[in-house]
Amino acid sequence: MSRICKKKPAVCTDEPLSNSSMCQKMALLRNILSTAYGPTGHVLTTSTSTALLKRVDMSEPLLKMISTAAQHHTARYSDSGLFMGILMLRLIENTQKYNLRTAAATKVYKHIVEECNTYLKGDSCGCKVPVDFTIFDSLIALAHSMITSKPACMLNSKETQHISSLIAQAFLYSTPCNSSGVTCFGRTVTIGIEGQSVSDSSVFPGLLVDVPEMLQTVDLKRLGSGPFKVVVFNVSLSGDISDLEDVVLEIHRGVDPEHDLLQQLLKLGEQVVKDKVRLFACQKVVHPILHHYLRKHGVAVIERLGLALIEPFVQITGAQAVASLYSSVPAEAYGIVKGFCFQSYGSRVVLQLLPSKDAAVSTMVLCHRNETMLEELKMTCQRAEHVLRLTLREPYALFGGGCTETLLATHINHMVFYSTELNIPLNCISTVLFLMAVEAFCNSLQSVALSLEHDGQDCLIDLTYAHRWVPDIYSKTCGCCLVEDRSNLEKTLLNTAYHTFSPVSLENTDNQPRILDSFSAKLNALNVAVEMANFVLDVKYIIKDIN
Repeated sequence: MSRICKKKPAVCTDEPLSNSSMCQKMALLRNILSTAYGPTGHVLTTSTSTALLKRVDMSEPLLKMISTAAQHHTARYSDSGLFMGILMLRLIENTQKYNLRTAAATKVYKHIVEECNTYLKGDSCGCKVPVDFTIFDSLIALAHSMITSKPACMLNSKETQHISSLIAQAFLYSTPCNSSGVTCFGRTVTIGIEGQSVSDSSVFPGLLVDVPEMLQTVDLKRLGSGPFKVVVFNVSLSGDISDLEDVVLEIHRGVDPEHDLLQQLLKLGEQVVKDKVRLFACQKVVHPILHHYLRKHGVAVIERLGLALIEPFVQITGAQAVASLYSSVPAEAYGIVKGFCFQSYGSRVVLQLLPSKDAAVSTMVLCHRNETMLEELKMTCQRAEHVLRLTLREPYALFGGGCTETLLATHINHMVFYSTELNIPLNCISTVLFLMAVEAFCNSLQSVALSLEHDGQDCLIDLTYAHRWVPDIYSKTCGCCLVEDRSNLEKTLLNTAYHTFSPVSLENTDNQPRILDSFSAKLNALNVAVEMANFVLDVKYIIKDIN
């Protein structure tokens, strides 16, 4: 008999942010995120916020909530997860540092972020640039910025440029063109190869599948030129009774079920041959006799396609996956493939299926030296392509390299002191408290820009354009590489006192920022960071069940 233990009462913690242990844990989480932030982050396995946060064990409910919010943002926008986490935690810390009343601080933060939204979405925004999808270099620049921000990919400059170009190619392959009505994005299938050079990575239009047994070059020549009719099955065609799964069979004396099943398979083969099918695909196994019959009649057979490739295969061919072998294949289930040919990458030879019509499917083959680096590279490439897709909806990018943060903070400060647009009366908030909350907000933004540098290196801000700089004799441009240094460009240390000014927009220049951030991702990250910081600041009690 098991022992019956008395249920323990729930533990109630009041004012959790007044607990020094909680504050230390929040500071530790911010340090972890800051360590992985930027191209010079000190990471060994991953610099992706989702992977990083999943591996950090958190026992505190508030920390779990912060982590979950960052992961949900990254799942939707694929970028700016670390930015969001650092900004959120800095806002909480600065509210305590400046000894601000929680209710007042949250009101001011909400008001400021609304003004930030208006500024960033407006035509006068000084840290936003349009993305021209007709210029390939614009896509490469955005992809390049995402790759360089993930140092755990372990790429040199040449490899980074190569991978950035491949991401832009894959994005273009997956974007439908000349299609009317409702259009959907295509798909990029990613294949990883461990132990080969990154320079061997490439992108192929269409779908790459393993070469079917006994398929030779002469077989493809015998088929002639496409297009070819295709059929695909997502059930086993092995002829094995055990593959029928959860069914009850009633077998009469003298009946051989496996023989009857084989006859049904051959009947199916006769139909597809009669319907002039030239490519027969199956998610699982095809019976050897059916395989031989189809090949004898000039039909190429692909078996063991796998669950992961069924959906892109259906998308590229327009076929409908057939789920039964006991009924004839309906005419509408057949698809079309433009053609197929052998391709080689590294030491592997595969069969390339070329899409028909507007089927926007491509295959990205990524190579790297070991498994850890390869997984990080795959994740980064998939997220970078997703960011490019988001940019189609809002075709803008923000200055990268910390320049958006410094410029936005400077803009807010200037509006507060020299304009009546931002400094509107808020109920029960004094002018002094309002200005302190604004300073805490701007300081938090600039602290994110400071997090890009590690080992205690200083960061500067110029007092003309409000861009971020690193005191490096070899660096002649700002963080986003738009502004060039000159002798009369005055600078000062970030997060130190300097006179308030309105950032000047750079005009009459052919320079373009080379470090960019996703507009959609960063804008959402800014809003979620402020919303979550306000929520955490408002928490008065935590009730925790310890049973």
